[in-house]
Amino acid sequence: MGPGLRFAALILLAGCQTLLDGPLTRPDAFTPPDDGPPTRGDATLPDAPPPPPPDARVCAGGDAHATDASTGSCFFIVRTPKTRADAAAACAAATSHLAIIKSAATNAVVQSLALGADTFIGATDAVTEGVFLWPDNTGLVFTNFRAGEPNNGGGQFQEDCIIIQGNNGGTWDDRPCAPPPAGTGVYAYVCQF
Repeated sequence: MGPGLRFAALILLAGCQTLLDGPLTRPDAFTPPDDGPPTRGDATLPDAPPPPPPDARVCAGGDAHATDASTGSCFFIVRTPKTRADAAAACAAATSHLAIIKSAATNAVVQSLALGADTFIGATDAVTEGVFLWPDNTGLVFTNFRAGEPNNGGGQFQEDCIIIQGNNGGTWDDRPCAPPPAGTGVYAYVCQF
């Protein structure tokens, strides 16, 4: 190889090295600046939209269900009778709890589901007789007891759980949480989430 050819090869190699060492840019190449949104040429790219909110849980489940517009809660009834403990466990398995009723509006929603059935709701006085608490450990701020209730079985037996009477205008009654006596303590139940 002659000296002229060697010189041309060196120039070519030096040019290639400059391209390799220097920035490889094109006027239309995407180049994110250090302190701002990404840009392409003179136009600013829009910010990416935020991720969508998680989907709200759909009101579903049980033999029938309804949403209480006053609270946004979903209630569903299961008509297969259970003891209160089994009903509470079934609600928990469905990521819910036995119904909490704190207003006439909510009572009307639960009554609409309980038509035709005595149905467990969440209040109980099992811890302290006469002091009914909801599953969230709050006291009763609204009640709809039938006249003469709660009466603790007329003094004949323990009645620590509240049912809503679907056939009696949505009034409440205290009842046994489980048998005995025979024929009591197993009812449909309403869960809430």
